[in-house]
Amino acid sequence: RFAYIAFNCCEQSSVFRLNSTFIRAPSLTGIARARLQQLADSTFLMAPKKKTVKDAAEASPAKAKADAKGKAKAKAKGKAKAKGKASAGEADDKETPAKTAASAPTSTSSPAQENNHQQQRGTKRSAQDKKSPLPRSLTPRQLVSEESETCPMKIMSLNVASLRSVLNSDKAAKLLHLIEREKPDVFCLNEHKLKEEDIEEIEQKLREQFPQEYTTYHWTCSTAKKGYSGVTVILKASKDGPIPSPESLTVTKGMGKLGEGDPIASEEGRLITVEFPDFSLVSVYVPNSGSDLKRLPYRTDRTAEHCWDAKFAKYVRQLEESRKKPVVVIGDLNCCWKVQDIWNMYERPDFPDGLAEKPIADQYTGLTAAKKSAGLTPEERESFPKMLEEAGLVDTFRAIHPDATGVFSYYSMRFATCRPMNKGLRLDYVLASSSMCSQLRPEGKSAEEEKTTKKESESSKQSLPRIQDSFILDEDDLVADHAAVGCSIVVKRRSD
Repeated sequence: RFAYIAFNCCEQSSVFRLNSTFIRAPSLTGIARARLQQLADSTFLMAPKKKTVKDAAEASPAKAKADAKGKAKAKAKGKAKAKGKASAGEADDKETPAKTAASAPTSTSSPAQENNHQQQRGTKRSAQDKKSPLPRSLTPRQLVSEESETCPMKIMSLNVASLRSVLNSDKAAKLLHLIEREKPDVFCLNEHKLKEEDIEEIEQKLREQFPQEYTTYHWTCSTAKKGYSGVTVILKASKDGPIPSPESLTVTKGMGKLGEGDPIASEEGRLITVEFPDFSLVSVYVPNSGSDLKRLPYRTDRTAEHCWDAKFAKYVRQLEESRKKPVVVIGDLNCCWKVQDIWNMYERPDFPDGLAEKPIADQYTGLTAAKKSAGLTPEERESFPKMLEEAGLVDTFRAIHPDATGVFSYYSMRFATCRPMNKGLRLDYVLASSSMCSQLRPEGKSAEEEKTTKKESESSKQSLPRIQDSFILDEDDLVADHAAVGCSIVVKRRSD
């Protein structure tokens, strides 16, 4: 009855309460079903009443007597063993359990918030908590106000993992709902997996389904391997908005001269660059290192003949210098560089602060499989910040939400529990030149810090273009195994 009432309530409201946890999302139906299904499956709601010793004795006096005698022996044996370990000075290798609610200090936080706070203090999640989804920090969207001389430009990216499969299934409705609700000015699609001969057919389908203001489509396809990789950039025309004439913009594919002689960079359709009046946009689908990590040296080894991270950083830097305007990079970058970006790390007792302070190679205690997984290897996580520094880029989501936990952009479909239990990875990013991010400040900044930096913030807000918001739509009903990511940029208003 509780599940039925809660589900009907969430159909009527964008905020519902489930097991004392608040969930806010623009579209709740999919998440509600997953949470309620988990609730229905959980033992604390559906388990039958536990039988007492008295009940057992009434049912079978002889069996109850034998059980009671066996439990007494086991208890005595356990006490003797514990005493022996203590006297010998042996350390118990199990983690100390979290304090019970009765002994915990009084808190005004919700259970979800308190669970999150305990993790930040380094307290390992209890066994009961492990049956619940990883708590997600609140990451409220930043409002962008329109002015007479400026306007917001919203850019979004989504890895669709085969665009044809999406359009030929019920996922097409989810994709349409996403674009109608968010109304991005630029919509980038990664991993469309189309061949060049498929483009005309698929583009026609998109034009028929998408709002008519999405007038301009740019595609790049893999020529080295058919039905593989691929990036799309879709532009919305707006007469009095940020893109009045999308068909007139300069568009390039690949890395130009930097990609020559590199078959992955030049032949797999991984990159499209669009030059806007105020900045350059790079929509990218970074090569995955592979399940066998065959491409790991290509991704990270800067001494090799071809290294993606080094080459891409150089491309972004040269792009900014040659066009004399900042750069925005958006897409699936296939790397989790922070401990908060990897769900496996949340089970470590020193997560997140203590774990983050360790060298990356020392963060994998008990996580051997993760250490050898593409996107999570020490080599990739060490190379990623180097790439940011070399390219002069900022991770915009972390600039605004540096301590956010439980916010991911990818959920494996190999295991049915990953999505409902919020066990994901953050593989998709919005990066931007540092000149566009000088006004960004962490959410929840203290009043004293706010006062100290007020003058700097006011002056930086005058610069254009500038990043105003960065978001991950992980609470949506997902189109594929990735969530959409995006940003809002304040630019000069233009007209025909």
